Amino acid sequence: MASDLTPEDFDWLRQMQGAADANRDPPPVPMSIIDKLRAFGFIKPNGLGGFTIAVGGREALLDQNMRDAEDR
Repeated sequence: MASDLTPEDFDWLRQMQGAADANRDPPPVPMSIIDKLRAFGFIKPNGLGGFTIAVGGREALLDQNMRDAEDR
């Protein structure tokens, strides 16, 4: 599903998850990354002109973390 995403894309997604979990504003994310993450449904507008991680993004990070653990 997320095979077109790069490690950098997942790093940005992790930063957005961390910000959401800490109830902080996310860091400024490059528009090219925003476009890609939105296309996969991993982020959504937060109503304040920015974006926040969506359920699909959290699930993608869980899957990616499990794949990373298997590779170790």
